[in-house]
Amino acid sequence: MHCIRSVLSHLRRSREITPCIQRVIETKSVIHNTRFYSIPQEDTSDELVNAICKGDQDLEKKLRILMLEVEVMRQDGRCAPDTMNIEHWTHLLNLTSKNQRSTYLTYLWKNEKTRENKKAKKEARRKELDSVIPEPEKEYPDDLLYGIKYQSLFLRIRDQSINTFDNYRALQALMHGQPVIIDCSYEEHMVWREIVNAAKQMTYVFGDNRTHKDPFNLYMCNVNMKGEFMKQMRKNIPSIEEPWFPMNVCTQSYLDIFPKEKLVYLTPHCRQELTNFDHDDVYIVGCMVDKMNNEPISLAKAKKDNIRMAKLPLDRYLEWAPGSKKNLNINHMIPILLDLKSTGDWEYALRHIPRRKLMETKILAMQKKLKNNPMLEETVFKNFRKSNLGRKSEYFLKDRKSKSRSLYNDDVH
Repeated sequence: MHCIRSVLSHLRRSREITPCIQRVIETKSVIHNTRFYSIPQEDTSDELVNAICKGDQDLEKKLRILMLEVEVMRQDGRCAPDTMNIEHWTHLLNLTSKNQRSTYLTYLWKNEKTRENKKAKKEARRKELDSVIPEPEKEYPDDLLYGIKYQSLFLRIRDQSINTFDNYRALQALMHGQPVIIDCSYEEHMVWREIVNAAKQMTYVFGDNRTHKDPFNLYMCNVNMKGEFMKQMRKNIPSIEEPWFPMNVCTQSYLDIFPKEKLVYLTPHCRQELTNFDHDDVYIVGCMVDKMNNEPISLAKAKKDNIRMAKLPLDRYLEWAPGSKKNLNINHMIPILLDLKSTGDWEYALRHIPRRKLMETKILAMQKKLKNNPMLEETVFKNFRKSNLGRKSEYFLKDRKSKSRSLYNDDVH
């Protein structure tokens, strides 16, 4: 790098550099000078530090080091976002290891690039439409033009009208619909990334419920209004705390709202299967993403509250792939319950389960892999024998052979 700079400085002194290279250098210097942290100005870093640290010298020192670390990552060409707000820096301060900070910065960088790509595609699409679609010619000056960007024979239904209609249907469910509870008491058992995923899934749940023809009366119970989960929910749905919002957000427990004999907690860890959908019961779904914690917390909570438990009959209707968890996301559970409520057909309702969890998808992927590369056949079957399913099949065959020997061999007692 030092050699390149010396060569460029020598060329600049000798005035042999071309105007094109000169413009590139000037552009790079402008971009370098306009680096910013939260606001696109160079002198706002002090304002950012004062807003976060509030006079704490140790915290300010740590924040300055983090800013330098992020700037070094940018200069090295690693994944680091160009813009970071106060919330991002505050979360970065709470991370303990360098690996966690690098992962979080990569996450922010991907989100930033996604927004930039969407904006660029939208702009390119707009320019393409402006350049491709020719301006129609009028036969007479007073003629009306019909088509895109012009007159239409039909009334346009705007997104706001559809949104109002969906909210009206959800408000009707608040008065007459069957209650379904989302238990939000698992925030302390999740890390930050899992909380963000849970809030995102809850956003999908609200959208899927209100667009259904017969939505549920959703209750979010045990909500910590000052917690990270509600902070993410406010970011995803800014109007969630408005009085007209078509969903119940409660800090109370479901035991204080509904009678205990009507409550049924849906947990994958219990033994009782949900065979029939009861329209008089109040079903509870735990709002938890358990990528890190695989303990049966929902089962323990249902036993502690002394309420009924049930699980979906997944093994009865589906062939589950080995190694796939039977813990479904809440944005899968609510559509399943909605379809089950309307049709009563388990096979139709379970279509919302991701195909990647099923055995047929694994088999198709294996067949495609072997078809593309036949040399991998021995490796695939070797890994299959090492897997749980392979060990179970070998154990079953071995046990069956031993039983056959015990039946026909007189020496075996």
